[in-house]
Amino acid sequence: MSERAEAGATHLRALGGLWLLAVIASGSLVARGSSAFAPYFGPIQAILGTATVVGLGLVSLAFLQQRGWFVLHRGARGWLVVPLVVAVPFALPVIGLDLLGGFPPDINVTAPESLLFYPVIALVAESVFHLAPLAVLLPLLGRVLQQLDRERLVFSSVVAVALIEPMLQVVWGVGQSPWWTNAYVGFHVLAINLVGLHLFRRFGFVSAYLFRVAYYLVWHVLWGHVRLSLLFGG
Repeated sequence: MSERAEAGATHLRALGGLWLLAVIASGSLVARGSSAFAPYFGPIQAILGTATVVGLGLVSLAFLQQRGWFVLHRGARGWLVVPLVVAVPFALPVIGLDLLGGFPPDINVTAPESLLFYPVIALVAESVFHLAPLAVLLPLLGRVLQQLDRERLVFSSVVAVALIEPMLQVVWGVGQSPWWTNAYVGFHVLAINLVGLHLFRRFGFVSAYLFRVAYYLVWHVLWGHVRLSLLFGG
């Protein structure tokens, strides 16, 4: 097996393991009577929704690697440290925005459910906003823009895919947050997506996932717990 194929297989196995852990974690939350997934899956049962969406992400990652669009190299340094270090500075500005009164009180899932929920929803988000769209967009753009070489094709697809989540965040924020908060969140989430996709290209999917999880742990879990008593007296 070549170095690239071996590295790709490692990332697929890692995502397969994360899929299993996510299904177990979502099942645990359901067993506790949690409704944390309802805003995301609607009437679909959380375990089924998680298994289906992350399963789609797994298939998408296998397709991307099979086509050679995301070349992975075994032993790339920084795959663990870089996403964890980079995530913290991204959380600090949005915490400052929250201190200015930019967000309503009920934006986070509270502890202890948050400790299971956010690692799962991070995996769901990576599957929905990155893996599946890339698997669809890359072959489509490859047919339409045949003059592009592989590097420019991947770059164009990454930029387009990075716009999906911030646009949805802005639409969701209309009527819930001040306009200036919503405008900042759009650019903030765009930056997060661009960095996450860069990490995906540079170090592989696990690194991109760790970046999102680390950001969620600081913003949604740690600060999410502090803000209720600090800002709202809860």
